[in-house]
Amino acid sequence: MKEKVFNVEGMKCKHCVMSVREAVEEIKGVESVSVDLEKKTATVKFADSVSDKDIIDAIAEEGFQAS
Repeated sequence: MKEKVFNVEGMKCKHCVMSVREAVEEIKGVESVSVDLEKKTATVKFADSVSDKDIIDAIAEEGFQAS
């Protein structure tokens, strides 16, 4: 398991937080997701089989930029 903090640009409300969390949770191999609106971050714990790109792409599909 790896844990990484992604910066997420564009979140403005709790609905945005929910969208990001749900999108990342749908990825097979993701164990947990914690999204912080104030810090504009998503902390993700995930299996080695999941790439950073998988997570960034899932966030981008919701209309946010992640790095």
